[in-house]
Amino acid sequence: MIRKLRKTDINRVADIWLKTNLKAHSFISEQYWISNYERVKEMLPQAEVYVYEDDKMIQGFLGVRDE
Repeated sequence: MIRKLRKTDINRVADIWLKTNLKAHSFISEQYWISNYERVKEMLPQAEVYVYEDDKMIQGFLGVRDE
């Protein structure tokens, strides 16, 4: 099921963001992604974010933001 992000989803979505960026961008320092983790959690509610949920577990997300 696809639905809008809820405040209770932020930690899970941020964890997915971190894990996938570490894997997809291994040429960028791991510390860069880790140091931006908290900022991403703060910015998620400001964007239009949808999560894909399967068996009550968020499996992925998509975010859209002006700018």
